[in-house]
Amino acid sequence: MKEKYLFFQNAANDCMIYPLKNLKSVEAASTALNFTFDTIAGEDILQVTCAADEHRSLVDLATFLGGPVHNDGVYVIADD
Repeated sequence: MKEKYLFFQNAANDCMIYPLKNLKSVEAASTALNFTFDTIAGEDILQVTCAADEHRSLVDLATFLGGPVHNDGVYVIADD
């Protein structure tokens, strides 16, 4: 099975990619989702702004990540 990766980009020179298997949790905040990842140094928490309906955003995210692996295995979560 092909490994899945999550891609986050905030600016031209500010991007990160994490293996999906390192995702510990996604927590809804006010108009944001907080992604927590296990890392060698401990934990990284990334905040992504979303629509006002955080519940719908979480459901859409779970549906997106639970689907088949894309041809390259990279899921773009945020790309400013």
